[in-house]
Amino acid sequence: MTDIRLHRPTDVVRRAPHDVLVRIALAGVVTCFAAAALTRSSVFSRRDEIATATTTAALHGGTTALHGGTTSIAAADTLPRTWLEMKNVNLRVATNAVVGVRHLRGEVIPTTRGSSAILDSTGSFSIRITSGTVSLSSADLGVILNKFVFGYRGSPLKNLRVKMSGSQLVQTGTMHKGVDIHFEITATPSLTDSGFIRLHPTKVRVLGVNGESLLHALGLHLDNMLDLSKSAAARVKGDDIYLDPSKILPPPAIVGRLVAVRVEGDALVQEFAKLPEDSVFDGYARADSVAPNYLFFRGGRLRFGRLEMRDTELQILDLDPSDPFDLFLAEYNKQLTAGYSRNRRNLSLQAFFPDFTDLGRPVAAPVVAARP
Repeated sequence: MTDIRLHRPTDVVRRAPHDVLVRIALAGVVTCFAAAALTRSSVFSRRDEIATATTTAALHGGTTALHGGTTSIAAADTLPRTWLEMKNVNLRVATNAVVGVRHLRGEVIPTTRGSSAILDSTGSFSIRITSGTVSLSSADLGVILNKFVFGYRGSPLKNLRVKMSGSQLVQTGTMHKGVDIHFEITATPSLTDSGFIRLHPTKVRVLGVNGESLLHALGLHLDNMLDLSKSAAARVKGDDIYLDPSKILPPPAIVGRLVAVRVEGDALVQEFAKLPEDSVFDGYARADSVAPNYLFFRGGRLRFGRLEMRDTELQILDLDPSDPFDLFLAEYNKQLTAGYSRNRRNLSLQAFFPDFTDLGRPVAAPVVAARP
């Protein structure tokens, strides 16, 4: 019987039989080889990691920094969120309708967790607004109501037109209730506590007569005449119509808290609450230009075409800054190929687009002053 006392190491060496000593020696050799293999694997893995990071930075405008043998890719590791700023942009949601973005800031959130936002697919991301003011002209609002809010099969409303009158909206169109009925509703816009846009009628005319008095005389309200249960963006309760501002537009989805809605001239203006995170645009996500019209993406990952940026810094500028930047994201590649782009010394990218309505027309390149 082998006598090994672990509290006296010298006894182990003196009394252990030959085969035990051999096993100990072999174990030591195996351990050395394993350590060497792990070290070699780590070296090659590290080399591949650095090579991959460097290639990604070179191709996509990312930043790779080597500090004491470490690799830092800001977008993938420390700054994964993507921020977006828009200034003086007519964001086209259809060939015949735009949303007038006076100024908007927010976070770009990929629809699929862990994936990149894709400019080619407006359904691949949403925008969480941190501050902003947007406007809808009466003509654009009419298109949006017909095409997106009430454009579903079986909708009771069609042929809608909108005009502004003082602080009110005047909507005309056709209501289907067994037969088609022409109507006109004058309504005052306001906000509910839950952030819906409430349209409260002050005048209703149906077939040229006072429809509100007629309905009330019969003990009825607008919701007895109008079934909006199939609409994702509108509902009616009593005589009031409620619009969900997050659902009245096509993708990308826009999420934000409205704090004001009002009529200004021929437009319905909406103001969004300023969130604490909006301060990121005063530093890290500050646009590198004094250009009057642009989109600016900063941080995280962004795909467009066959390219993907990490630690994104992409600014899309208007080739004709004399009027708002007319951008149609669903057709952005046409505007991209009609313009030009340039890499900056900090590895960021600037792209200059003509307005969507200027496609096919020659436009002179503007002089853009960089931020000091």
